[in-house]
Amino acid sequence: MAWIEPVLTGAVVAVAVLCLARLALSVQRRRGGRHPLTDRNIDFAHALMGAGMAAMFASTTAVPARLGWACLFVATAVWLGFLVARGRPAGTYAHHAVASLAMAYMFAAARPHTGPHVMLTTTGHAGHQHGAAMMPAISAHPAGFAFPLVAWGLVSYCALSAGYAGTDLLRAAGHPACDLPAAQRRLAAPRLAAASELVLSGSMVYMFLAML
Repeated sequence: MAWIEPVLTGAVVAVAVLCLARLALSVQRRRGGRHPLTDRNIDFAHALMGAGMAAMFASTTAVPARLGWACLFVATAVWLGFLVARGRPAGTYAHHAVASLAMAYMFAAARPHTGPHVMLTTTGHAGHQHGAAMMPAISAHPAGFAFPLVAWGLVSYCALSAGYAGTDLLRAAGHPACDLPAAQRRLAAPRLAAASELVLSGSMVYMFLAML
């Protein structure tokens, strides 16, 4: 099923773009002294996760860049944890803090498949008592994670998150009542946030399982 990863890549890129648009709308309304309609912190977290997953799907991220992504997600998790400590909605922000740490783990602990490597080994050559031959031996570095039990725990968490996001998507209805044009009201709709969460959580489940 080679079509899955291109589809998921397009989906997470679309989520990142839409969440950036929601973030820009929220900032614009706040600067105008109006209710922002969406949560800037969650929109930023979603946009960052979408961009990070797109980079991971591209499979071209070098080790220094992976560590940079991991540090960025750790910083996001710390910020969200700080907001929880300040009395913000604990369930929502704590969930996104865990999701950010899951992304950091994915970048820092992943061991991507590097393909076969041909090495020369010295072995005795049949029929020659004193001779030796350099024979090729093939070894491969398989994909996986350091501390795989952590990865399995995060798979379970992301699967539950996708399930909750699916129920939120079914329950969410309508658009916020405000003075925005119809297109912007659709952009600020709660259903779009739930759909973003569903796409991101489902994509994380796939990525973890594909690398385990």
